[in-house]
Amino acid sequence: MLGTKDEYRMWGTRAQGVSLVGLVVGVTLATGMAMADGSQNPFAGKCNRTATDEDVEGAKGAHKAARQFYERGEYARAIQYWRDVFNLDCNAVGTLLNIANAYEKLGDRQNAIFALEAYLERAPDAPDASKIQTRVKNLKDLQQSQVPTASASATVSAPPTSSAIRPELPPPPPVKPFGIAPWITVGVGGAALIAGAILLPIGLGNVSGVQKGKDNVGDPSGCFRVSDPATATNPLAPGQVLTSGGQWFCYDKASYDQAVLGQTQTLVGKIALGVGGAAVAGGLVWELLFNKPVPQDEQKSGRVHVTPSVGPGMSGVLVHGSF
Repeated sequence: MLGTKDEYRMWGTRAQGVSLVGLVVGVTLATGMAMADGSQNPFAGKCNRTATDEDVEGAKGAHKAARQFYERGEYARAIQYWRDVFNLDCNAVGTLLNIANAYEKLGDRQNAIFALEAYLERAPDAPDASKIQTRVKNLKDLQQSQVPTASASATVSAPPTSSAIRPELPPPPPVKPFGIAPWITVGVGGAALIAGAILLPIGLGNVSGVQKGKDNVGDPSGCFRVSDPATATNPLAPGQVLTSGGQWFCYDKASYDQAVLGQTQTLVGKIALGVGGAAVAGGLVWELLFNKPVPQDEQKSGRVHVTPSVGPGMSGVLVHGSF
């Protein structure tokens, strides 16, 4: 049975409505699939705002908390706080390096690449730009090299867990900024102390072995100290020798040589003891107060870089780095 003209008009309107709904649904699904296939860089884009003093203070506090979480190996928490730093002060592009380091620790190479690419976009003339470009290339090569391995393992084993996809790598061991230099100083100082402790008694023994007192003024051997009032008036007899500086006069050359050697050994021993003690004390202070371990990534990311910056209505320099 054929329908009336109004019935045909009603079905045509319904068909148009269904077609319109289908078109909207199709566009929505296509957009979602496109966004899923092509991940967006959350750190990309220009910074169109200037941080206030309150923003800078808040960024400094967030950075301090992020460092503490990073040093304890809580990289996800550290990333949250460093992203807060970047949201508060988007001109602090050095924070992107900290974020990239933390993502690498989590095994999330894609987000690490995003952070590094955003850093290069914001600071293309940075002194470390070439190193960062090489780092990005290496991360992308690692991603591509591990894709076939992951797909092959998926066909013969159970689906990998999230921890297998993004393994948490152990943090690099902390490094002392001065290495073993303080302990070398302590060792050299200890050797000097030992040498001084040996030379001083030997020198004193050599001196006392030839030194004569007032009771031996008439004994034509050995040496007498010129500064001793009891023996200083004894005139030099034939064969007597006066030491350099006038400290001793001796009856024979052998006694003279022994007295001079003893004086030299005593002086060197005292100097070695003083220098060695100072070196040991200084080396220990150096090690305990100024050579505390520091994370390797913090040393690299803690550098401050200055980059020229020119834009519409502004020119100057861009200072970036960790706080």
